Amino acid sequence: MGGNILHELLAVEGDLEGAHKRILEETKNTFVKKESHFLGMHRKLTMFVEDNIDHPETNKKMDTTVDKKLDYMSKTEIRYFDALLQKESTNQIAIADLIVDEQIIAKDLPATFCLGMETRLRHLRAVYEAIPTLAPGISWVSEPDAGPGVYKAEFADEKLKTETVVEPMVLYKATVEHPAQIKEVSKVNNVGKYVTTNTSGMLSPANKSDRLAKVDKLIRAFKQARQRANTTKVNKMFIGEKLFTFINS
Repeated sequence: MGGNILHELLAVEGDLEGAHKRILEETKNTFVKKESHFLGMHRKLTMFVEDNIDHPETNKKMDTTVDKKLDYMSKTEIRYFDALLQKESTNQIAIADLIVDEQIIAKDLPATFCLGMETRLRHLRAVYEAIPTLAPGISWVSEPDAGPGVYKAEFADEKLKTETVVEPMVLYKATVEHPAQIKEVSKVNNVGKYVTTNTSGMLSPANKSDRLAKVDKLIRAFKQARQRANTTKVNKMFIGEKLFTFINS
């Protein structure tokens, strides 16, 4: 984004920064407080004895996945990061390559951009740190037919449906002198079972840790790039999409 004249970029920078702060907070709030958005389920009751009653199946459609939420967030972040880079690059200030694991991620980054990105990536890290992960103790398997980033519990959750009935119990049989003494006793019978198949759009703990480690690498790389920085001329540059491609790969 951005034009050839600096003041055109400066005119929209405030709006982009405001959108950046809002989308990070909204995304983090979704990860922390709305985990149900990433969960789906299907429940079906199978009766052991036919009761001629229609037992409807229960479905909850999964609203989204973590990756889709991150993709939605990244669109705003990419525009904001690119705008910051273009503003800084027009100042003909120090530049350097961004190098991670001896590989060049981006070339000729302004020193002040590198300095700012150290802080902004820490804010971004807080979002990744808030990512919900797959519940432990469950064997999760990829469900490609449902879309990327979707997992299904390998084994369905089964729960019995019970029914309480009252039956008479004879305490004393009837005699010539006394009538029979009968007491009502409650009895719980198994009449069916619920089978629940759980799905999730969350990440595995290992996947989350890997992405956090990559964000940390970027923070260190920006710091090192700033220290190596040199001068450059006005240039149209883009960085946001490359950063999210690296983090989410």
